Amino acid sequence: MSFRLGKRRFYIGYEAVAALSAVLLLDGEGRMILCIAAALLHELGHLAMMLFFGVTVRGVTLRLFDVRIDADSPRGFRDDICITLGGVTVNFLLAAFFLPAGSFFGAANLALGCFNLLPVMSLDGGRLLYILLSRRFPPRVCDRALKISSFIILLPLMTVGICTLLRSGYNYSLLIISLYLLAVLLLK
Repeated sequence: MSFRLGKRRFYIGYEAVAALSAVLLLDGEGRMILCIAAALLHELGHLAMMLFFGVTVRGVTLRLFDVRIDADSPRGFRDDICITLGGVTVNFLLAAFFLPAGSFFGAANLALGCFNLLPVMSLDGGRLLYILLSRRFPPRVCDRALKISSFIILLPLMTVGICTLLRSGYNYSLLIISLYLLAVLLLK
């Protein structure tokens, strides 16, 4: 499903539409929709920072597990850091606002912000680590360091995901996300 807003193209994958439909039908408490809202607001944080720093955004693709923003490269180190941290900043601001009231939405934003700061490829923390390392090291060294840190984080995370699934009998989300991130890492 594709549409345009001005010069920007937006694409929503059918798998994302199917997953969202399933969530709306099966999530009686509405918690998953709050998690999805936190994730979309996270991405809007990145987009807002891109527009603030004058980065041209050509399109946005929403897929099952991620959002891809097709944009020009930031002009400099500071811009790149701010854009990378734009999503988690939104999550932490929303958490600070909603958590004092005991809101699940606040907890979802806090968890998403913390998770995204992990130094894992495909997450904001991985991007941040790469940006910081690239100031001193060549791209080959940065890629290798990021892959190593990703494995060091993902293997225990998958173990926690398995333990969570075995303990709860139904909560497989951490395991699925860890496996997805590991697959992306191995395919690059």
